[in-house]
Amino acid sequence: MIDELITQGAARTGLSEAQVRATLAGALGLLRKHAARDKLDLLFASVPGAEALATSPAGQMKSGGGLFGGLMKSAGGVSGAAMADAMGMLDRLKRDGVERSHLKVLMPVAQDWVRARSGRDLLRETLESVPGVGALLAGR
Repeated sequence: MIDELITQGAARTGLSEAQVRATLAGALGLLRKHAARDKLDLLFASVPGAEALATSPAGQMKSGGGLFGGLMKSAGGVSGAAMADAMGMLDRLKRDGVERSHLKVLMPVAQDWVRARSGRDLLRETLESVPGVGALLAGR
């Protein structure tokens, strides 16, 4: 269950479980909107609770991202929309006290956790399927 990942993520990052839950919800919501459907379906099937977290209010993509995000969305096509949503998610997380340094610690924890349950680097594969920003989100 994804609650185990949330507990592990909180222990490793120093964030509260609520902050880790919001971070994972935002990331999964971004994937739900922009990732390749086949990869996303495999991820959701391998991680009980992930789809529910992605569709929760915290997982919903909100308009925004500031002026630059708006420009990215309108000028960049599919990859611009994904980038604008990613920027909006990062802004929202920052307001909740989640810094990029926390994300750099949480990402490997999440990747290892998913790999242990799915037998493959399914989180990275799903992230890399997001047009324009997948490799960046996956840490490459």
